[in-house]
Amino acid sequence: MNSAQTSTDTPHVVICTTGGTITASTAAGGVVVAGDSDPATRAMLDDLRAVLPDSVRVSARAVLDADSSTFGPAEWDVLVDAVEDVLADPGVSGVVVTHGTDTLEETAMALDLVHRDPRPVAITGAQLPADHPDADGPANLLDAVLLAADPVSRDLGVLVVLGRAILQARGVRKWHTTDAVAFARNAPDLPVEGLPAELERPTLRGRARFTDARVDVVACPPGSDAVALRACIAAGARGLVLEGSGSGNLPPLVAEAVAELAVERPDVVVVAGTRVPRGEATATYSGPGGGAELAAHGVLSCGYLRSGQARVLLAALLSTADPVEVRRLWDRYHLYS
Repeated sequence: MNSAQTSTDTPHVVICTTGGTITASTAAGGVVVAGDSDPATRAMLDDLRAVLPDSVRVSARAVLDADSSTFGPAEWDVLVDAVEDVLADPGVSGVVVTHGTDTLEETAMALDLVHRDPRPVAITGAQLPADHPDADGPANLLDAVLLAADPVSRDLGVLVVLGRAILQARGVRKWHTTDAVAFARNAPDLPVEGLPAELERPTLRGRARFTDARVDVVACPPGSDAVALRACIAAGARGLVLEGSGSGNLPPLVAEAVAELAVERPDVVVVAGTRVPRGEATATYSGPGGGAELAAHGVLSCGYLRSGQARVLLAALLSTADPVEVRRLWDRYHLYS
């Protein structure tokens, strides 16, 4: 995305809508229905304009309209293109993306990897549908717009704004299915002095196309074998994110298959992560399936990323570089190597 210099004297924030719970309605039996959200979007914008300061101008652009559980690489590409197109206008001060919370963490990562513009992109959503008496979407949208309009948010990349929390994109994951504070961020403690490490967010050199590279996530619980791993390779996966245990360790049968894969298919990039919610995945332990042994076979570690965002990063890198270069670059882009 470009780095156009813009004026923030009269902020103009463009809201890119994608559907999701924030504009969803409730059908008979309490079933939440996403999609066909134009009326709810118009009402949401009317309510927003009624409480915004007169100095902040908002407009909306419909990009997608569905439950985010249906989103994947194709939708990430669509959203990246849409945000880039909006920011081609130097009169825009910032962008807000309204999004379902199910896959918000993947979309936030995809946008952040290519967002080189200093203007902020805030991504928000809701845990309750628009017609719920306690709907949280309006407050979340107001917070996101005010953040995107504020010059203090420049150069921070993509920000997740939900439940009064503001989180940078890398390391974010949905941590609760229903709580208003839906997201948390897995990251190391910040230094007391100096530039916080989180402000160092390198972006990709080229324009990633997430649909160009199939990357699969394989759960590797205790005692699992390599059947799922081999099926993904047979289906054309160019990258694998293996969700292990502890600090990124895999069951022996999976580790054995990974060692064979390193010899037979060096074109397939393998990343090891963990099912543990917080902390860093590292190549620490020896022995069959231990992270250190995996690293000897060229397996990369997820660091502070979890499987969803690691998959996004690996797909992005594989769409812009060959496997040798991906392995060299990996630690530059994942969180705090």
